[in-house]
Amino acid sequence: MRSSHYILGALLPLAPLCAAAPAESVSVPRHATVVDRRSVLSNYTFVIAGGGIAGLTLADRLTEDPDVTVLVIEAGPLDQGQDGILVPGAYAPYYYFWPNLATVPQEGLNNRTIAAITAQVVGGGSTINAMVYLRGDVDDYDAWGALGNSGWSWQNMLPYFKKAETFTAPDAAFAAAANISWDDSVRGHAGPVKYSYPNYFYPGSANWWNAANEVGLPPVKDPLAGSKQGVFWIPSALEASTMTRYHAKRSHYDRVKDSRPNYHLLTSNVAAKVLFEGKKAIGVSYLSTTANSTVCPSKVYAANEVILAAGGFGTPKILQLSGIGPKKLLNKFGIPLVEDLPGVGQNLQDQPTLSVPYTCELTRSFTANVVPNYGSLLSNATFNAEQRALYDSSRSSAYTLVSSLSSNIGVVSLQKSTSSYQQIIAAAKAHNAADSLPADVDATVLKGYKAQRTALLKQFASADIGVGTVHWGTADAALIYHLKPLSRGTVNINSTNPLENPLIDFRTGTDPADVAVYTALFRKNRELFAAPSMQVLGPAEAAPFGADLTTDEQIAAAMREVINPSNAHQCCTAAMMPRDLGGVVSSEQKVYGVQGLRVADISAWPFQLSGAPMATVYASAERLADMIKKEYCLAGAC
Repeated sequence: MRSSHYILGALLPLAPLCAAAPAESVSVPRHATVVDRRSVLSNYTFVIAGGGIAGLTLADRLTEDPDVTVLVIEAGPLDQGQDGILVPGAYAPYYYFWPNLATVPQEGLNNRTIAAITAQVVGGGSTINAMVYLRGDVDDYDAWGALGNSGWSWQNMLPYFKKAETFTAPDAAFAAAANISWDDSVRGHAGPVKYSYPNYFYPGSANWWNAANEVGLPPVKDPLAGSKQGVFWIPSALEASTMTRYHAKRSHYDRVKDSRPNYHLLTSNVAAKVLFEGKKAIGVSYLSTTANSTVCPSKVYAANEVILAAGGFGTPKILQLSGIGPKKLLNKFGIPLVEDLPGVGQNLQDQPTLSVPYTCELTRSFTANVVPNYGSLLSNATFNAEQRALYDSSRSSAYTLVSSLSSNIGVVSLQKSTSSYQQIIAAAKAHNAADSLPADVDATVLKGYKAQRTALLKQFASADIGVGTVHWGTADAALIYHLKPLSRGTVNINSTNPLENPLIDFRTGTDPADVAVYTALFRKNRELFAAPSMQVLGPAEAAPFGADLTTDEQIAAAMREVINPSNAHQCCTAAMMPRDLGGVVSSEQKVYGVQGLRVADISAWPFQLSGAPMATVYASAERLADMIKKEYCLAGAC
C-alpha cells in the first residue's frame, strides 16, 4: 500500500528558526533546490542526514517518484569547482577536510596523535578522494552475507554495481600500449556515475609493472570482476570527455536538479540528533556549521523515515547523541536512552597507509628510464607548464593522473606476500580476540568480532584475496596499504555538543597479526624494488627505512613511527550484523529496536573490503533505494 507523503506543491509551515525572522512566503521551485534554513519545509517524506555518496544517491533515486519529497542535510558547502577538486593533476583535497579532526594517542603507533581525514562537502569523500574506483572481491560480499545478512553476496551486488555506473573505455591503441584491460560484461554502461582511465603514464611505471610481474604479481584482466590479486591500471572516477573528477554531486544532484522540485539540499548544517516519538524516528534537529551556535537547533520532520548517511565518524555520533548506543556511554552524558545498542561506535576500521621513501642513483640510468616522473611536475616548471597546457587544450597529459599517483597498482594476498603466511594465521587464531578490543567491550560486540575474525582469517589463507596494496608514484616514495586489519577502534562522543568532534581511536597495530601482515607487505614491496626491472633505476630505501633494517622487529619498530592509521576509509561503526553479534542494523539497514531509522553509509559495513570503498558505497545505496521503494511502493516498485 502506498504511504502518505508530504508534497512540495502544498505550502507548509517553515521549520523553526534559532532567531526571530520576518515572515516570508515560501515559493515552490520547479527544480531541485539548495535551500537555506528559512526555506526548509517542516515535513518531508524522507530526511537524509549526510550529503555524501550514499545520501545523494538515495535522494536521487527516491525523488524519481514525484510524490516523494526528500531533504538532504549536509554539514559542508557545495564545492566551488576548483582545479584542486576537478583536475586530477592539481589534486588538493584539503579544501574540504572536516576541521580539527584528530585521533586520541594511538597505543600501537607509539602514542602518536594523528590527523583524521573525512570530507565536509556536498558529495562527501567522492569530492576529495583520490578517485580510485574499485570493487571488493567476491568473498567480501559473500562473507558479509554469511555473518547473518541475507541478500548480501557478490551475485546480489553485481547488478547494482552495473546500475550505478557508466564506463567509458580508453582509446584502443592507448589501452594496448599501456596494458589496460577490462571485461565489458561486468562494467555498467547506463548509470549516473561516470568513470574511465587516465590517458597518460610515466615511463617508469612500466618498470614497476614489469618488476611486479617478476615477483609473482600477474596482470589482472579486470579488477572489477571480483578478484584482483595482481597488478592493473587504476580505474578512476573520471569523466572521459573532460578528464575531470566525476563526484557524487555531479552524478546524483547536478544531473537531476533541473527536473526535481521534490529534492531539497541544505548545506553547511549538521544533523544534531534524531527526534523520536517513543521508539519511532520522526525527524531531525540540525544546526549551522558556520554560525557555531547550539542555542536553538531547528527541526524538520520525516513522514516515512530518517536515513543516516553521515559516514564512519558522523553516523555513530548522531546515533549516540540521539540516545541510541552503549548505555554506559549515554548515561555518562545524561542522554535519555532510546535504545541500548552496545555496537554503536565500536568496530571502527580503516586501511592504514605506509609511505616508504626512496632515493635513486643517477649514475645507474635513473634519468634515462624515469624522467619524466611525478616528481618532474614539482621540480621542472617547464614540464609542468607543458603538461598543463596540453591538458587545457586537448584533455591529455600527466594532468589526467591524480597528483602523486601513477597509473597502476598491485593487490597482494598474504600467501603472495610471505611464505610464513600459515604461521601468521596460526598465531592470529591462537590470539585472544578480546585483547584486540577495548577492555570494557560488550559481550555481544566481542562475539561479533570473533565471527568477523574467523571470516577474515579464512581470507588470509586464500591466494586470491588481497590483504594489502602496493603502489609507486614514479617519484621518491612507495605506498603500502593494509586492506584487512584485525585491530578494532572506537568512535565515541566527548560531549553533548553536536558541533564537537568525537573521540576517535583507530587502535591501529594493537593486534599482533596486523603488524605481522604489514611487515610481510613491506618485505614484498622491498622484493619488488629489488627485481631486475626496478633495479636498473637504482632505488634505495631512505630513512626511517634502509638496507640496515633486516629483522622483522626492526621493520616493525620503524613502521610504528610512520604508519598513518587512516586512508580516509573509516567504516563499520554501526555494523550490519545480527543484534546478538553486536550489530546495529539489519540486512535492510534498519536500526535495531526502533522504527523509521536506517543507516545508509559505510558505517553499516561489517568489515573492510579488498579495495577502495567508493564504488561499493554507490552500489549499496542503489540497493537500499530499491528496498525502500519496494517497501513503500514508490516509483512503480509494487
